[in-house]
Amino acid sequence: MSNLEHPMSGLAAGMRTAAVADIFRSLVRALVNRRQVRRLGDLSDRGLVDIGLVRGDLYYARRTPLGVDPTARLARMARERAHPRRA
Repeated sequence: MSNLEHPMSGLAAGMRTAAVADIFRSLVRALVNRRQVRRLGDLSDRGLVDIGLVRGDLYYARRTPLGVDPTARLARMARERAHPRRA
């Protein structure tokens, strides 16, 4: 039986296609969210504080690798600032 006749070959190809599609969706989402982070830069410092951020957070988030969603970093920073760990 050749690879093309093997019943799992279609399944494996489908899984690879799904994995590539997931990677592509993640990359597109990261790029869209990166644009949103740039738009957050238009807010005043007071507006940023209202949502739990400071201007430096935006700089830090923009330094993430291209395929990484910077809004996840911003959300984590805002949560940590709102609920600091007790020492």
